[in-house]
Amino acid sequence: FRTHTHTTILILFFSLSRLFDSYKAEMKRKCWSRVKCASLWEVAMMMMMIYGTASAATNRPTLSITVRDGHFDNENYLNYFCPTLSSTYTKTLHKPLSADLQYGFLLAPSSTKPSCSIWCKATKQIHKWKMTTGAALASIPPQKEHGVFSNVKADVDLRVEHDQRDVSARLFASDLSISRLECTKGFDLQNTNRFIVNPRYNPQTHHADVIFGYVTPQTTVKVRASAQCQEVSIAQQINARNVLIPTIASNGDVTLRWERQLIPQRPVFGGGQGEENASYIATTLKPSDSIHVQWKDGPWNAIVNIPIDGTDVHSGSNVSIRREVTF
Repeated sequence: FRTHTHTTILILFFSLSRLFDSYKAEMKRKCWSRVKCASLWEVAMMMMMIYGTASAATNRPTLSITVRDGHFDNENYLNYFCPTLSSTYTKTLHKPLSADLQYGFLLAPSSTKPSCSIWCKATKQIHKWKMTTGAALASIPPQKEHGVFSNVKADVDLRVEHDQRDVSARLFASDLSISRLECTKGFDLQNTNRFIVNPRYNPQTHHADVIFGYVTPQTTVKVRASAQCQEVSIAQQINARNVLIPTIASNGDVTLRWERQLIPQRPVFGGGQGEENASYIATTLKPSDSIHVQWKDGPWNAIVNIPIDGTDVHSGSNVSIRREVTF
């Protein structure tokens, strides 16, 4: 198993380095269409084959199957039957790096929008600061940007946290340019209550906003404010199984969300527990817009979206049912 692990890491980083070199060279020549997304598929398939032959592997790939309705121009079964294959692997690196490594892949074949991505995340503790660095490469349908077509997307996520001081900072970059900066500071109040401040800024669009949060054992109040719009959300834990979340925006939009927990004591806003084991029914009502219903029961996930106008139901409802299978 150790030999398979080391082989996978070497193949992954060798392929990533080659792909990054090609990606940077093509960006300099402003000719992204020549970047080959097949390399991503090759890396992901190599990772899957290597770990598929390792009998001691603890993390098996997960197959998610989504069945959805609708009308499609080309009668291809992949449009109705949408399989997704993904897996996550972990590795502890010892000196001199001394870091926790996570990496994985996602394959989503489709006749219209096939996608593939590989990602890697490293976490290291420096004194009392926790530093996390993540990178992902994804092949996407060709999109026209700056006059040329690109079918490879690169994302970077850098995060620094200090648990004792309850402060963190985060940087997001996409295609070698910073897309978002944010920091979060928490303040402990009496009776386990907390106050949270989270300013955010997007250098590309020059959009800035700030999120204020006040958390109590039964109620969570969240205020998001920017120069264009202000929004208030209140999540009230009615009992062990029911959460009611109304949202009001300054532009007149109103949203009402009701969560019915199939397993009691799921935290407000869905944080803190493994989402893969969560079981709940969530209904979101947007007046004169849509009704969105999600039924999550372990590996099963059903989603229904119904467009409405007042009390009238419009055509174009979407229904999808997904089942995750681990092998």
